[in-house]
Amino acid sequence: MPQVPYDILDRIRELEQQLRDLTGRSQIRPAMDRILAGSVVVGEGGTFKVNNNAGGPQLYVGGISPLNPDGSPQRGLLVYRQDGSLALTITNMTANPADPQAIVVRDADGGTLLAEDVVAGGLAAPLFGADAWYGFTEVPQWTTSSYSWTTCMSLKWRKCHPKVEANFLARCSDGTTEGELQLLDGSGAVVGQASLSAGAYVLGSVTGPVSGPHLGGQTLRWQARVTAGSGTVGVRGLSTFGVGS
Repeated sequence: MPQVPYDILDRIRELEQQLRDLTGRSQIRPAMDRILAGSVVVGEGGTFKVNNNAGGPQLYVGGISPLNPDGSPQRGLLVYRQDGSLALTITNMTANPADPQAIVVRDADGGTLLAEDVVAGGLAAPLFGADAWYGFTEVPQWTTSSYSWTTCMSLKWRKCHPKVEANFLARCSDGTTEGELQLLDGSGAVVGQASLSAGAYVLGSVTGPVSGPHLGGQTLRWQARVTAGSGTVGVRGLSTFGVGS
């Protein structure tokens, strides 16, 4: 039979059906502000950004400054408080752009509460100290007349930082014209040394790396020896802190 063209009413009824189909499908799709499966991917140098109520940054994930050594954008994380102060970063802010990125937590005034040491591992901040030096012998003996290295004081230490800063009070007694002291870590490696001459008490410090695993326990030791003269050399350990690289 010959083809009968649609009249206008047939066309309207067809469009109405298509509209009903589209409306139904829109009701069964997930909302556009939800992800029920899969991932959101931000690539090619893009950045995911969330603004606060005032329009300032609250969160950056993606390209941040400074750039990588090859000139490409650094990929990191910046988290701000509602007032705009920086709270958390995963980024490289050192003078060497090739250094690994560090996790840094800051207070509302910009001070560092926690930071990792990206050079040697462990903590860069906060600094943990100990002040429980004790004489190495049963009767505390903080001096020696020996020309060989002799342990005068010891300190139990737990490593949280790659380095240690140890402060001391030392003196060459009458008859000793020169002496030396050194700080050893738990493996016997020298953390730092100092030379002494006859005269007044010397207040000083040494700083150096500490061997051993992160959070591992060990004993630090102050040693001293006479290098010239016939008197004694004495050392008293003072405040001691873990420090970053």
